[in-house]
Amino acid sequence: MLARVKEAVLPWLIAKLYWPRETMTKKEEDVQKQYLDQLKFKARTTGKPIIVAMVGLVGSGKSAVAKQVAEHLRATVISGDKIRVMLRAQGEQFEKARKIAENATIEIIKKHGGNIVLDSDFIDDAKRASIRAVAKELGTKLVFIRTYCDHDIAMGRIIAGESDDFFSNASSQWTGEDKGQVVKLREFHRRTLLHYKWSKTGGGKWTLRHLPFKIGTTIDTGKEGWSEALKNDLDLEEIF
Repeated sequence: MLARVKEAVLPWLIAKLYWPRETMTKKEEDVQKQYLDQLKFKARTTGKPIIVAMVGLVGSGKSAVAKQVAEHLRATVISGDKIRVMLRAQGEQFEKARKIAENATIEIIKKHGGNIVLDSDFIDDAKRASIRAVAKELGTKLVFIRTYCDHDIAMGRIIAGESDDFFSNASSQWTGEDKGQVVKLREFHRRTLLHYKWSKTGGGKWTLRHLPFKIGTTIDTGKEGWSEALKNDLDLEEIF
């Protein structure tokens, strides 16, 4: 009950108390402009604009699902990792990545009437509350989509795959090869308890946490045919 109350109250608190005091440096503003300039806008397929926010660990297939959802809705994908890479290149911290993503969302919806898919993990309470406040300000529907898969599959993807600039150029004490994959694995383990809880059943296993907010659909990307299952879910009007 308390978690659901916080889910309802926190967006109001963030909009009223935090946003008015939030500022950006000149370099952060430059990153925001550069990021907006390279975004491509699409005419939406829905009656009204929609914001889709992803929930999932590194390696869970979050970006693959975000891409498919964006194609279905003819939406613009806003990538948190790409924004963070641009901030790092300017010598800035990542604190304003959320704000830049939100400002891009606001501009696309207000100026172009487009749909948005936010390719970032919205498991964090404050981050989720802030995008709720944005959606309320815009009068736009907000839908969360959750991705997950077996941990061995997720870690196998991380080890076998290539890493983008966000992970490959991150700081790490590892000096050997495949630094990006090592950093990805670190992030996977660091955030596991936000998404999972440990169960002693059957010798011990990770089980998905019950979330205190509504999820439009949950996709197990480790299962064969997950893409078709997602397509079927997206065709259901009640999700959006």
